[in-house]
Amino acid sequence: MKKIILIFTGFFLMTGICLAQHEKSHAHMISLNFQQIDEEMNYGLVFKGLGLGYSYLANWQNEKRELIYEGRFFINFPRTRDIAAMSYDVVPARFDYLFKVGKEKKLSVGPYFIAEYNYMLYPDLQSGYSFWFTNFSLGGALNYAFDIKKSQLDLVFHTTVMGLTSRQPEYDDPYFFDLGFDHAVKYVHQDMQFGSWNLFNQSELEVRWRPKADSRLAYAYTIQYYGYFDEPRLTMLNQSVKLMILPKKDK
Repeated sequence: MKKIILIFTGFFLMTGICLAQHEKSHAHMISLNFQQIDEEMNYGLVFKGLGLGYSYLANWQNEKRELIYEGRFFINFPRTRDIAAMSYDVVPARFDYLFKVGKEKKLSVGPYFIAEYNYMLYPDLQSGYSFWFTNFSLGGALNYAFDIKKSQLDLVFHTTVMGLTSRQPEYDDPYFFDLGFDHAVKYVHQDMQFGSWNLFNQSELEVRWRPKADSRLAYAYTIQYYGYFDEPRLTMLNQSVKLMILPKKDK
């Protein structure tokens, strides 16, 4: 598993180095999230709640292609029937390697790689027993940009095709647990399985709006779907409203 991750990461990092001499940009994103979690081991209960998030984007591009890096951290506080929970979504790295197509180069398509951790705790329901969904995945990405008068809209879509996943066992003793960092890092990588749409899918659609071409602020709406289809099953839906902070343009 480690070799596969190193190969994918090394490939995209080398691509970034190759594009480094071309145009580079970056952005910070602050988000307000609404998350819904349907975890099979939670007795049919659906947890819902708000959260906050931060993302960092970096982009290297030339006339034919572009490389996009994203890292993000979300923390959410879902509840149901006055039962509190906490969930984390951590993406150390997502790399999109896109090819610009068409005469106007407004459409870009290509593969992407993502390393993502979803970690959930339900202390009022499951004591200190932790839940997780880890995926290291390859998929397809699409970006489409178009102008409406003076403003710019971008449609960004990702969907996984195949990858490695880890889930907590169907049963573990909830009275013996460890909430330490070492424990979490160890178990979110255990029993990795390889699969495609028969095992899991993570898809994401984002709409970005920049009011003016020279504006340093832009806005986005994102909807994310997570489905793990083996036992124990998991379905998550996360919606986010984001504020994008863009860098100043050199005069």
